[in-house]
Amino acid sequence: MADFQIRVLMNVIMRIFTAMIICTGGAVIGIVTGAIRGLTMETGLARGAAVGAVSGAIIALQAVDMIANGEPFSKVALLHGELFIEWTSAMETSFTDIFDMENSVTRGLSKEVINDLPKHVFEGLSKTSQKHGKCYETNCVICLENFKNKEEGRELPICKHVFHIKCIDEWLIRQGSCPICRQNVIV
Repeated sequence: MADFQIRVLMNVIMRIFTAMIICTGGAVIGIVTGAIRGLTMETGLARGAAVGAVSGAIIALQAVDMIANGEPFSKVALLHGELFIEWTSAMETSFTDIFDMENSVTRGLSKEVINDLPKHVFEGLSKTSQKHGKCYETNCVICLENFKNKEEGRELPICKHVFHIKCIDEWLIRQGSCPICRQNVIV
């Protein structure tokens, strides 16, 4: 029993020692590249070296972890520093997906869907414009400009908010919700 515990302890010590060597190697490479980058940018030599040391250690551990888990990566990407960028963008994407599932956020809409949304003509506030389904709002909340008389606008079907066509189309390509009330445009 004591022999087994000693073997487990030695295995743990060996793993810690290996991780320290890997982190030290990554930190040294990071210090050099960070210092060079710090000189070329306005961050300065010391700050560049410090950031490079931390980044280098993290990248080294991530590279070893990827190798241990059998995940493919390019040696050229590692040499160019793209491994860290790929890793952070993958993490960012997965976190975005998690938040989107929880909040059921709608991303941008296609141009076909946007073009199918109803259009209205802007007119001054009067009883006839209200009766005939004309738009009588005073300004577009996206560009903050007043609507011109007889100008065409787009109405969102659920919340009935109206905007300049150019303004709301650009918004809806990126976001599938109303910029005022955040209601999804398409249910």
